[in-house]
Amino acid sequence: MERKILIIAYHFLPLTTAGSFRIHDWAKYLKRFGWYPIILTRHWSPATKYPWETNESTLSREVAQDIKCLVYRTRYKQAYQSIWNLRARLTEDKSPSRVKAAFRKMLSYMLRNFLLLPDEYIGWRSTAYKAGCDIMNEHHIDAILATGMPWTSFLVANDLSRKNKVPWVADYRDPWTQPTTLGIKKEYAVVFMRNRLLEKRIMKQASSLIHISEPLQKGLRKYLNLDVHLIPNGYDPDLFAGFRSCKPGRSVFFISFVGTLHTNTNPYVFLEGFRYFVEQFSLSPETCRLSFTGSGFWHLEKEYRFFGDIRPLVNFEGNLSHEEALKRMHKAHVLLSFPLDMDGCIPAKTYEYIASGRPILVSPDGKYRGAIRNLLEMTKAGIILNSPKEISSWLGIKYREFQKTGEVRSCAGMKAVDKFSREKQTEKLASILNVLSR
Repeated sequence: MERKILIIAYHFLPLTTAGSFRIHDWAKYLKRFGWYPIILTRHWSPATKYPWETNESTLSREVAQDIKCLVYRTRYKQAYQSIWNLRARLTEDKSPSRVKAAFRKMLSYMLRNFLLLPDEYIGWRSTAYKAGCDIMNEHHIDAILATGMPWTSFLVANDLSRKNKVPWVADYRDPWTQPTTLGIKKEYAVVFMRNRLLEKRIMKQASSLIHISEPLQKGLRKYLNLDVHLIPNGYDPDLFAGFRSCKPGRSVFFISFVGTLHTNTNPYVFLEGFRYFVEQFSLSPETCRLSFTGSGFWHLEKEYRFFGDIRPLVNFEGNLSHEEALKRMHKAHVLLSFPLDMDGCIPAKTYEYIASGRPILVSPDGKYRGAIRNLLEMTKAGIILNSPKEISSWLGIKYREFQKTGEVRSCAGMKAVDKFSREKQTEKLASILNVLSR
């Protein structure tokens, strides 16, 4: 008999984030393992400028045609909306007086530390809980899964679990209060301590926990003294089947970054190495291009005028559809990654990078990047380089290969890459759920 799982996912399509695709793909494959997924999310509209914007849409129900499952969407009401609006108006003032700047800072401190627990999306808790109760009255639900962040989703799952006596699973896509190398900003110290107490209390009531990398899994297990399963991010093999014939061009050597460039990254080591490489081969826009596609490039674009000789070869492009982003990966000869300096952090796009079959250059390495190093070594999908000279030398080898053959060969072992397909990961998830529902 097919069992039903309610999946609580604040982030879900049409919002295009790593979290949206993780849950979308799990829902797609769960039916193959005897579980029928029902998604509970919020209304997302192309007109939504900020995630915290209130919308007045009522509860809706639809069948997602591509994954053949029910999706319920609730209205979203931002908690303390009037304070958010006042803070936003003060933020728009580019030259605020000292009084206004101090008042804005005070509002931010009050919101973060005292009003919004566990996070700014707490306003969704009541509407999501009510919708969840309606769903569970209509359907016999055998298990609940919530994915975070936001951590508000965990509270909704816990509320529904206690009311209906149904086991629930917490899927961590990020650390909640687990210590990381990013540290804790002193202005958020109060909410951090309150969240630590809340996390420990809520997680004791969860039936199972999941994390995305071994360092984070081990850290959470030690911190909570609970068993934690490992299901990393991955890629949907069905999507990549349509790109097998999509290959890079043979006239221009194309290096590409696709995704979000976070502020806690260091792309400048690569740029210096790229500069040496360009000078060594006297390259021009007709022979080599470096492309940044996605978001988070503001600090790079700010420095763009200082790029000197490489400036004509570099271009920035905004977010693309998921399909177009995948196509951009397949059109590159080399793919770039700049990981966060955080233990266990692997950018979600890395898994689609390795599935594309293109060589990956990660730069620079550091004390806390063992997870991505292990991934690249296991799949043989790329290399980590630490200095501009190493980068210049490696790019030179790839460029000579490109000049000679018209392409750059990848050494990725597809058998190892296949371990990260969403289908294989969903099988792991199903095995966890099967134990809970016995």
